[in-house]
Amino acid sequence: MHVFGMIAFISTFILGSLAFIKDGKQLTELLFYGILVFLLNLFYLKMIRLSREDYEEQLKKEKEYSQALLISQKQFLRYAVHETNTPLAAIMANIELYELEVGKHPTLSNIEAATKNIYGIYDDLSYLTKKDKLVYPKQTINLGDFIRTRIDFFNIVAKQSKLSFEFKNYCKTATISMNETKLQRIIDNNITNAIKYTKKFKLIRITFTQEDNYCIFKIASDSSQIEEPEKIFQAYYRESNIKDGLGLGLKLVKTICHEENIRIVLDSNEKCTTFKYYFLKGSK
Repeated sequence: MHVFGMIAFISTFILGSLAFIKDGKQLTELLFYGILVFLLNLFYLKMIRLSREDYEEQLKKEKEYSQALLISQKQFLRYAVHETNTPLAAIMANIELYELEVGKHPTLSNIEAATKNIYGIYDDLSYLTKKDKLVYPKQTINLGDFIRTRIDFFNIVAKQSKLSFEFKNYCKTATISMNETKLQRIIDNNITNAIKYTKKFKLIRITFTQEDNYCIFKIASDSSQIEEPEKIFQAYYRESNIKDGLGLGLKLVKTICHEENIRIVLDSNEKCTTFKYYFLKGSK
């Protein structure tokens, strides 16, 4: 089509040049060629119009296909998340029942740790699929006690990774006003990330303090320095491809913190990486 357009343009240019240099009597000789060039240009413009209409129609079809595909993906994800909950709950319940009857067993401890890791991923995906459809009401939460319960939950996972927790609670009665589901996504993702990246046989140090009107949740670990801290909260970004994960956890954390006006401070060097979260004190 572009070649055809060049031919039409060159023909128009040549005809115009000839008309400029010839006198009035000789112009009649060019009338036929003028009509031919006019039709040539008219046909070219028609082709352009048809081509544009075809392109817009194709673009519309691709957009509709992409939207339908996105809707199907969301529906599949919701279904998969919903169906995952039942077997996970059954596994955890049977592990607890066996341990009550028989006692701890190394193999079951490995299964429990792996199941709790899957639970973390499940909880993230469950929140992502429901957050636009549900209302998350705030409630008064004792943040120190809540952090302790999440440490207890992931203690077996840390042990399987040859790690241990050190928790210091300097404000045992401090409360915040926040939805528990949102708070759990912040605490859990930070704990699981610390377990994932802390060097073996080291401590994961968690402290809960207060400063002015803020409760501060701080988690520090002996891990490799974060090379690009400005990217660490981006979706699908991971500092190391060796470690498993979706790369969604910290993106989800930042989104919730933005919604709840929670300030994040990240400090990372060759020896230690520290995340600090500033929660406004108070009750609902």
